[in-house]
Amino acid sequence: MNNNENNNEILSFEELRKKLGMDEPKEKVEIKSESKPIIEDDIFEQIEQKLTEETNQSEEIIVSVDDEPKHIVENGKTFVDITSQYVKKEITTESPVEEKTEVVVTPKKKKVRTFNEIFSDFFKGFIPLKKDSTKEKIRKLIMDAAIITIIGCCFAFTDLFIERQEQLKQKEEIQEIIVETDDFDDNQYVEAWQDVFAKYPSIKFPENMNLKYSYLYAVNQDLVGWVKIANTNLDVQVVQSQDNDYYLKRDFYGKSSRYGCPYLDFKNDPRYLDDNTVIYGHHMTDGLMFSNLDKYKTLEGYKESPIIEYSTLYETYYFKVFAAFISNAKLVDDNGKYFNFIVTDFLTDEKFNGFVDEVEERSIFKTDVSVQPDDKLITLVTCSYEFDSARLVVMGRLLRENETTAVDVGAAFINPTPKYPQAWYDAKNMANPYADDIGWTP
Repeated sequence: MNNNENNNEILSFEELRKKLGMDEPKEKVEIKSESKPIIEDDIFEQIEQKLTEETNQSEEIIVSVDDEPKHIVENGKTFVDITSQYVKKEITTESPVEEKTEVVVTPKKKKVRTFNEIFSDFFKGFIPLKKDSTKEKIRKLIMDAAIITIIGCCFAFTDLFIERQEQLKQKEEIQEIIVETDDFDDNQYVEAWQDVFAKYPSIKFPENMNLKYSYLYAVNQDLVGWVKIANTNLDVQVVQSQDNDYYLKRDFYGKSSRYGCPYLDFKNDPRYLDDNTVIYGHHMTDGLMFSNLDKYKTLEGYKESPIIEYSTLYETYYFKVFAAFISNAKLVDDNGKYFNFIVTDFLTDEKFNGFVDEVEERSIFKTDVSVQPDDKLITLVTCSYEFDSARLVVMGRLLRENETTAVDVGAAFINPTPKYPQAWYDAKNMANPYADDIGWTP
C-alpha cells in the first residue's frame, strides 16, 4: 500500500469523524497486538454520545460489527479501520401521529307527531280548558272573538267585492241591450220591430212603446222606464212591482242583491206622469245606484246637475231641480210627525201649493224655479246617514211647453234655515226651531 492509498484511508476516517461531529483524537490509536485490537475508551464514549444525540434528533444509527475488523498496515504498524464497523444509516422518520379521540354524538331521535296531535295542540291555544287560569281563559276568549271578527270581515268584504263586480257587469249588459234609434228612418224602425217580434213571439209588448227599450222589456216586463242625471253616474233602468218591497233586495233579473233595482212607487201609473212621480233607489257607499244624489246636499252639486231626465216606455221627460231636503222615515225621529213627500196625486190646488211650500221650506238651497198646481213633479228618494231613518229627497218640476233645459243656477243660494226632522237637531245637539210646527198633511 503506497502513501496515496494510506492518505485516502485516513481521509475516510476524518470524513466520518467530521460527519459524526466527533472531537479530533489526541493521537493515533496504536495496535500492539494483531490478534486483538485495542481501542481508546474516549472514542467509544464519543460515539455513544453522538449516537444518543442523533437518536434524540429522530435519526437512527445502525451499527454493524464485522466478525473480523479490517486492519491497515502502514510502515510496519497496524491500524484498525473502524469505518467498516460503524455505518450511519439515515432513515426517514415519520412524525409521531397524534392520536385524536373522535367523539361520536348520536342525535336523539325526534318523536314523529301525528296530524291529530298537531291539530289538538294548535287548538288548545285557542280553546279555554278547565286547567287554564281565569286570566288565560279570558285571554283565549278575547283572541277567539278577534279571530272570528277578522274572518267574518274577510268574508263580508269578499262578498261585497264580488257582488259589486256582478252589479257593474249587469249594468254594462243592460245598457248594451238598449237599441239606439236616433238615426232610424221609418222603414228601419218598422223592420227593427219586426225583428223583435220574430225573436220574442210570446212577449206582449205595450202598444206604441219606444223601440229603444224593446229588448230590455223582453227580458223583464216590470220595466217601466229609465232615469238619468248629467254629471253623475246615475244612469239606470226603473222597474215597478205590486208593492215597494220586491225590488228592494232584488236586481233587474229578479236575483237577490243588496243593490236592489231602482223602482217606481207602486201607486204611480207607469204609462203617464202623475202629479208626483216617485222613484226609489239605494244609496250605495261604492257610488252605485242613487248614491250620487248626495251632491244635492251642496249648492255646487245642484249647479252641476240642475236637470233630471226620466223616460217612460213611451216618451222622455226633463225636470228642473228645485229642491233637495232631509226627511225621516219613522215617526219617532220627528216628534211623531212624518212629511208625506211620496204622495202621488193632490186632491186640490191648495193641497198642491201647501206641499210645495213645505218642500221649499225644507230645501237645502233656494232656486228661481217656480212651481204651479198644473206642473208635474218628480221625486227621487234614497237613504241618507244623518240619523237612523234619514232620507235624502231630490225634487224636480217638469219642463213646461216651449221651455228649454237652460237653468239660471247663478240665482240659487243656500237656505239659511232649512227645516229638518227632530233627530237631525238631536244629532247635532241643536235646538229645533220647528219643533212646534204642525207641518203639511195630504
